[in-house]
Amino acid sequence: MDLVAASMQPQSGPAPGPIVRVPPEMLQTMSVRTAAVEIARFKQSVRAFGNVVSNERLETVSVSRLEGWIEDLAVRAEGDEVARGALLYRVYSPVLIAAQKDFLAALEAGRGTRIDSVRQRLISDGMQAAAIDQLAGNREVIERLPVYAEAAGTVAGLAVREGDYIKPGTPIMRLQSYARVWVIASIPEADLALVSVGQPVALEFPSAPRAARQGRADYIYPTIDPKTRTADVRIEVDNPSGALRPGAYADVQFGLGSGEARLSVPTEALLRDSRGEHVIVALGGGRFTSRTVETGVAGTARTEILAGLNAGERVVVSGQFMLDSEANLREGLAKLDSQSPEGAADHSMHRH
Repeated sequence: MDLVAASMQPQSGPAPGPIVRVPPEMLQTMSVRTAAVEIARFKQSVRAFGNVVSNERLETVSVSRLEGWIEDLAVRAEGDEVARGALLYRVYSPVLIAAQKDFLAALEAGRGTRIDSVRQRLISDGMQAAAIDQLAGNREVIERLPVYAEAAGTVAGLAVREGDYIKPGTPIMRLQSYARVWVIASIPEADLALVSVGQPVALEFPSAPRAARQGRADYIYPTIDPKTRTADVRIEVDNPSGALRPGAYADVQFGLGSGEARLSVPTEALLRDSRGEHVIVALGGGRFTSRTVETGVAGTARTEILAGLNAGERVVVSGQFMLDSEANLREGLAKLDSQSPEGAADHSMHRH
């Protein structure tokens, strides 16, 4: 390929640089394509990765309010499913047996004030309303007091075994519902200002392709990781089928709408190196030059231009890397010429 020697004429406009001329017959060989710099509305988005975690709002911890011995433990291992109102275990509690007898005596005497006082004592000692109603209906002491699940969920932790002695404050088990889960996404610090609570979020889960594909930004954590320069955003996702499991990977995309009209170029036109962001501007007639630009927000396919370009100019979106290398070379030769007494020397380059 032959590149015609560049004319070292100055370029008007921002960030002047050397001009590279390419014969028209070579443009197609180099697959050079251009696109206009134009004002357009383009969709903005922020993409990130995340992980599924348990929704802490749906966690229930069962703590004993009774004193006694566990019998008929219905839940045997982590992972067991528990329905609301299901029997968890029974407790043999001599203290509550005595309190039940006082309650039955009050019922027999028909003393309303006394009945309410003893009922409140049973509740304070940890007897559930369903068991008190059973006691009042049957008028018989319940020696092995049943304890029922106050919420549905999966057993995420079990701290007791059959026959264990418990007292008020003893942890029994932890129930976790997975009907809704959280996705914790790591957002780059530069994009954090574009994300807000309540914003809809598009989701994809490689391990659960049929799971919900949309969630809602629920909380933006107040700190930024100093190593990764990212902040965590919590996304709430419905999970009625249970397909989403804690630890699963999630591909996250925050859609930011159309936004306002902005001067922009295709994102693929941008080049980044030690000099910063720049583009190759097509000047017409096979002439090209490198120009430094200042960018703003990035959309799905376009990036905002804050400075360095004007509407109507054209930038190279394909084949720009070779042109950029040639422009760098020309710029280096121009600097050498400015320092050399033979500044007018010919630096024509021919490549075959």
